[in-house]
Amino acid sequence: MNLKQLRKTFRDLSGRFDLVNEDYSDSGMNLYINAGQEFLDRLDETQKSWATHFASIVLNGMYTTFTRCRAIKEVWAASPTEGRWQLEKKDLQDLMEGYLTTLPAEMETGTPLYYSPCVTRISPSTDTVETYEDLFGYISVADGNYNAILINVPTSEAISLIIKGLFYSNELIADTDTSFWSDAHPMLLYMSTMRQIEVVNRSTQGVNDWNNAIKTEMQQLGFDLVEELIAEVDQMEG
Repeated sequence: MNLKQLRKTFRDLSGRFDLVNEDYSDSGMNLYINAGQEFLDRLDETQKSWATHFASIVLNGMYTTFTRCRAIKEVWAASPTEGRWQLEKKDLQDLMEGYLTTLPAEMETGTPLYYSPCVTRISPSTDTVETYEDLFGYISVADGNYNAILINVPTSEAISLIIKGLFYSNELIADTDTSFWSDAHPMLLYMSTMRQIEVVNRSTQGVNDWNNAIKTEMQQLGFDLVEELIAEVDQMEG
């Protein structure tokens, strides 16, 4: 189902005519639908919890930013001259102490081998950080929805990155937008959306009822993931 079809279905099933207009345009339901999606994303790991993000770092670059990421799991790099290799994760403190010991402009370029998830939030948010970017290579973004990774050396050539991890489902904005939940499990998304409405209405019993229904459905998806993970495994290691 796309977003407009979801709103029509939710209006018909829930009777919440205040949240969906007669022409099925949004009157507040989109907020609950997207909140319901994010609740399902966080609730348990499924076959679609993992995603891959492709990014590029330009010559002399040291970082990249991206959105909708819940947790970074792996980072791979590739270039025409070096082939493909996996970057090793470092704590930000270790990266700064071991590699980022001079001003970014004074560092020699090279092939990155290490990365660290990086802080992008500044406090207070009205501060300007141009000077600190020059001194520390600090990454600043205006949108709090961004994640970032910092590498250990300015690149000697443009490289491509593959970032693997747990990502939120696509946000549903346009009427034609779809996601994993809307396409594969629209009724489960309906349950989660209705749960979010009960949360806002402060209905403890309503939230608990929807939690129980959602838990049963999500458990079945968990079984599917386990079946996939154990496929063709015929003995224990060790």
